[in-house]
Amino acid sequence: MQAVRDVYGAEIPHYFRDLFTEKSESVAPQVKFPSDLNSSDPKCVVSIIGCTGDWFGGWDGLEPGDVDQFITEDLQHGRMVDVIDSGEPAIMVCHWPGIYFNGDKVGFNILKKVTQRLNQKYDHLIWMKLSEISRYWAAKELTSITVTGNTIKLKAPFAAPDFTLKIEPSVKNPILKNGAPLQRISNLKDLKTNTFLTGKSETVLCFDLKKGETEIVISL
Repeated sequence: MQAVRDVYGAEIPHYFRDLFTEKSESVAPQVKFPSDLNSSDPKCVVSIIGCTGDWFGGWDGLEPGDVDQFITEDLQHGRMVDVIDSGEPAIMVCHWPGIYFNGDKVGFNILKKVTQRLNQKYDHLIWMKLSEISRYWAAKELTSITVTGNTIKLKAPFAAPDFTLKIEPSVKNPILKNGAPLQRISNLKDLKTNTFLTGKSETVLCFDLKKGETEIVISL
C-alpha cells in the first residue's frame, strides 16, 4: 500500500500474491488496512486472489496447459464454472512466457478457447481489469449504508462506476438525489449505470457511486 501510493500515486493500490484452486476456498478480493475513511485521503489496499493455477503454458513456456481445467467442452465443469456460479470474481492466472510459448502461442490459444466456451455458457459476464475489480471491492466493503424513513444514505470513501445496490423488499421508482434519473429495465442482464429492476421481493439499482455522500429516496 505505502509503496504503490508513494511511487505511483494510486488511490487504491492492489497486489496479487495468492491463488486458491479448491472449491472450499473463497477467492473474493480482500480489502486490507482501511484507514482515514472519513477524511479527504482514505486508504486501503486490495489483495487480488487468483482462482486457477497457470493452466495455459506455465511460467517458463515449456508445459502446455489444458482448457478443460478451466471449463470443459460440455460447459458443465471446470474451475471457472465453479467460481462464476458461486458469484465471486473468477480471476485466471498466467505468465507471459506460457501465453507466448516460444512463438507457438499455446497459452494464448487456450485463453481464446476458454473465452469462447465461457461466452457459450454465460450471457452476463463482465470482463474487468484488476484495478477496476479492486476499486469496486473497496467501495463494496467500505461504503457505509444507513436507512432513515424513506431515504437510503451511502457514505463512500471511494467512487466506483457501475455500483449496484439491492433493496429488500422491492420499492417503486427509486430516485437518486443530485444524480441522473434511473430508468426501469425488465431483465437483470440489461442492468447498467442509471437503471433499476424491480422484482417481487427486491429492487436492484445500478449507478455511478461518487466519493462522499449519496442519497436514494424510495417508496414502497
